[in-house]
Amino acid sequence: MTSKELMLKTFRGEATDQIPVTPHWWGLYKFQLAGIISGYEGEATAWSLSGEELAKVDELFYETFKPDMFHLTTGASRVSRDENYYREYDRLLKEVCKLESKSAIDEFIKLAYPTKEGILNSGVFDHIRILSEKYGEEVFIALNEGNPICTVFDSYMGFVEGLTALAEKPDMMEYFIFRLYEGLLPRMEALVASGAHGYIGSETYCSCDIISPQMYRDIVFPAQQFFYRSIDKMGLVPIVYFLGDIRPIIKDIRKLGVKGLMVEESKKTFVLDIAEIYRMLEGEVVLFGNLDSVYTLLKGTTQDVERETIRQLEAAKDGRFIMANGSPICFDTPVENIRAMISAVRTYRR
Repeated sequence: MTSKELMLKTFRGEATDQIPVTPHWWGLYKFQLAGIISGYEGEATAWSLSGEELAKVDELFYETFKPDMFHLTTGASRVSRDENYYREYDRLLKEVCKLESKSAIDEFIKLAYPTKEGILNSGVFDHIRILSEKYGEEVFIALNEGNPICTVFDSYMGFVEGLTALAEKPDMMEYFIFRLYEGLLPRMEALVASGAHGYIGSETYCSCDIISPQMYRDIVFPAQQFFYRSIDKMGLVPIVYFLGDIRPIIKDIRKLGVKGLMVEESKKTFVLDIAEIYRMLEGEVVLFGNLDSVYTLLKGTTQDVERETIRQLEAAKDGRFIMANGSPICFDTPVENIRAMISAVRTYRR
């Protein structure tokens, strides 16, 4: 059975003797592994790569560890915009952030969110096409990108302003968020055309350590459900990576239409125990593991990695589970620790 078949069977809930395994390798570690950067000071160089250059970075990571999934970033765009575009972009964004006009939101989406053809011509998915042509029959290929709410809070409105708007103008925020998710669908069509098998949406700023469960259900959930169900119909396996405390909204996540759920490690004031979350999902969604990327994978010994890997495998051995670490691999993580996690899974049987 190929890695791709193993992943797809797991997402379908079909019984397999082997549990799939993939490090959470979105992020910058793979560029350090390739010798392109040594730390965060080289971040701009890493994100400037696309096409063949980026495909080689991903291929090196895959050939080094042979996981069951390509966990890909987006490539740099080769499209440049003129001053008139940015002038109109800024004007519309100012109007959007007032949250007074749905037509302003619609105009902004039309301007800022490209068509399928525009995405393909930009080259941001060229590395996916290259990797799909070489590995697409054997390995599951998934792209991971940030969600619209992250864009709203980090780029469009600001964190405090975004939270305030959720409370003071919930109807307009619901409309804005829904249109943003809707605006991503042509991008997903381009992703399918590039040969990807799955999409991982990183959902930040909507967990229960930031907003209330009811606010999530009323304002955010409808847009996410529409989006993930839509990409499922396109043929992409929908996977969601929720950051933060999601325990109070597990029942909602089960209704999103996603096939897989990734969670981070226990952080701040909350505990995300794989056994507990696995039970709460009741077999409706595949759960990815959350081996600690800092205290175990980076700072632990190979024995520490093996012990925690086996513990998580035992906690979820009866159903739909994919072993992984909870957050992107940290700089300077020992290669032998990543191999230890993968080896422990490959020698384990249900």
